[in-house]
Amino acid sequence: MAWQCSFLSEGQFPLIARTFDEAFADYYLKSTRKAEQWLYNRAAKNAVEYDYSVGAFDGDRMVGLTLIGIDDWQGQLAAFDAGTGIIPDYRGMGLAREMFDFAVPKLRQRGVKKFLLEVLQVNEPAIKAYKKTGFRITREFDCFGLDHKVYKPSNSSKPPVEIRPFPQRQVATFRKHSDWQPSWENNFATIERIPDELVINGAYLDDKCVGLLAYYPLLNWIMSLVVKKEYRRQGIATALLSHFIRNFNYDYPQINLVNVDRSDDGMLGFLYRMSFKLYTSQYEMELEL
Repeated sequence: MAWQCSFLSEGQFPLIARTFDEAFADYYLKSTRKAEQWLYNRAAKNAVEYDYSVGAFDGDRMVGLTLIGIDDWQGQLAAFDAGTGIIPDYRGMGLAREMFDFAVPKLRQRGVKKFLLEVLQVNEPAIKAYKKTGFRITREFDCFGLDHKVYKPSNSSKPPVEIRPFPQRQVATFRKHSDWQPSWENNFATIERIPDELVINGAYLDDKCVGLLAYYPLLNWIMSLVVKKEYRRQGIATALLSHFIRNFNYDYPQINLVNVDRSDDGMLGFLYRMSFKLYTSQYEMELEL
């Protein structure tokens, strides 16, 4: 088999969506308008730049792709693997590495200093391949689900808080109140880029917002749950979660909260007390370009 790598354009998105669907056919939603919108909006939130993303073509057929996001990361310009997929007949031939190698020179010309990705910890072959390329593990993330039918909402914050909508364009004001840098998928700039429906609630004391919950219906993710440090251990996070459970109409059997830094014992303890259950874990990996 032969293929050729080239950079993509946003105008190729229908082809990108079809290839993504074929590459993830075992567990990905089949290509419908909804599925294409899912991929397009997730790419938008992850700052994907199509002219830095790569497609592999065998003739006119796209057989693999790597969607690459570009944004500031801890004070440096960085890239993120927002989705790499290869159709079954072309796997095991080094195509993912070839697409990555094709992208790197242009990323370096742009001034990108780091390349990041997330990988399931059970995916040992991929982890081994990334390490061979030069990636190193930087953090461990845990992902949780909550069966909203078994959760018992509480109104026990002391003092009582008022829960009301919070502006999407202001979520970054909570950056300094997070104990760790959120993952690329969930960071505050990512939340502000989301182009469609987003539920953001603030917990207010005397008209001052002291806590924040952001939920993205398209992915069924609680992307952020943060309380200002001086207001913690007063039931504010519980009040935010309880208000969300009581008032949002969702079609999923469980609500997910992903990419919690495993070093955050306080957050992990809170989630277990709230009846969240761990369902998978990931590594964040990074390569200096």
